[in-house]
Amino acid sequence: MSAHSSRPLSFPQHKVRGLSIFNRIMVIIVALSAITTITLFAKTSSRHSEANSLKNDAMKADRQRYELRALQWCEQITPENADTVAGLFKGYDSASSDIKREIDRQCKTRVSIADFIANQDPIRAFTVKPECTLNDTGDGASCTATVTPTSPAVQKRLEEFSSTTLTLRMRIADTHTNLPTQSHTLDDVATLTVDSSGNGTVSFDVPVDASWGIAYDVQVSSFFPNE
Repeated sequence: MSAHSSRPLSFPQHKVRGLSIFNRIMVIIVALSAITTITLFAKTSSRHSEANSLKNDAMKADRQRYELRALQWCEQITPENADTVAGLFKGYDSASSDIKREIDRQCKTRVSIADFIANQDPIRAFTVKPECTLNDTGDGASCTATVTPTSPAVQKRLEEFSSTTLTLRMRIADTHTNLPTQSHTLDDVATLTVDSSGNGTVSFDVPVDASWGIAYDVQVSSFFPNE
């Protein structure tokens, strides 16, 4: 048997080269671009967040303004302000949709009250049948007045409310023909609260003078629906 000498295994050696100058520059450029992109994204995100915050603040301020305007309007719809309610309803009717929506949310029933008062003449809304008797001295009269709605349409509106307070006035003249133009008018002779049907009766006393005449009538001079 012949002997074979064994040689150690050897592998080719490869030099590990570093990055070339060009590659190094490209790496730096890519890194800088990434940093710039991240910075710009962060700034954009921050600006977007700030813009959203400003928008939300503006919307909140608008909402608070609408709420305040609505509250002020609602608080004015009261019997004490009955003479100004028609004007207040015109203000509501011409307001922006946002303000009207907020008023409706806060006091929808008061909107209905204002609408009814603004668009319904009290004299035409109710029929009044009075009966009066002179006292013994002739300087006063005791009266009873029965009030009813003039139409189904008026009665339907009255049904929207728990009750309605009516104020009556009396006119006296020498003839019924002269009542509209040559009468002696007694304002606020009686106040009557009717239920949702609109029907009611009230008794009251009034001073009279023989010189005023013997013809008379009683009218509803104003009304205010109650919530």
